Amino acid sequence: MATAYLIQMQPDRNGKQRTFEHARSLISKEAPRPGSLLVFPEMFATGFLTRPSQELAENVSPEFPTFRFLQDLAKETQCTVLGGGIENFSQIDFRFRNWTAAFAATGENPLAIYRKHHPFADEATLFAPGTESNSFFWEGFCAFPFICFDLRFPEDFRKARKAGASLFIVQAEWPQSRDTHFKTLLRARAIENQCFVLACARAGSAFASSCAFDPNGNELLVANHEEKIFSVELSANDVLCARQAFPLPLPEI
Repeated sequence: MATAYLIQMQPDRNGKQRTFEHARSLISKEAPRPGSLLVFPEMFATGFLTRPSQELAENVSPEFPTFRFLQDLAKETQCTVLGGGIENFSQIDFRFRNWTAAFAATGENPLAIYRKHHPFADEATLFAPGTESNSFFWEGFCAFPFICFDLRFPEDFRKARKAGASLFIVQAEWPQSRDTHFKTLLRARAIENQCFVLACARAGSAFASSCAFDPNGNELLVANHEEKIFSVELSANDVLCARQAFPLPLPEI
């Protein structure tokens, strides 16, 4: 069995460095097993910003603090770490990007970088959509990251499934007012693709909570709203068993 830790936390209002320190404190108390997966919420260092600024944006490179923190954390914990933030706006279209990246325990270059494909509503005026879907391998899983509103687009998950996905990871800052949508859609993505689904959300009563589902849509975790690290046990063999027991065609969506 492999263990994933969903780091349901709030960003510190006093800046990214304080958020990084707070994250380290939470993680040190949990003492994750080496080889595990650590997942942060969407834009964990700042919270989702409806008015992003160039001062808070970063390139996805080791010269910038969020990248370095994730890279160092992977080395320190000997875990795979998934987290992201706001990418500097492009001189081509003058928009930012919402990114996440997976880092191996070696702390070298990211295993995968993903940029949110589907900005919500008028987010598109400030955030350009990503175009690539990238995966990484962890403990026998082929994992594909997604970010928040991407969850409402089943065709993207189906493409990932056809590309070999066995685990979907959704990082979110989803509003509590649409919590039923969040849980229902996550369960649906698990069932229709026979994949594990992990969702890491921001802490607080204003937001939907973190949760996890197995390839048959069974609930593995539904967290409360407190700031806490929640762990989930999962096995890649369960994906094979689910698909062998109930073979499904995979038509285009």
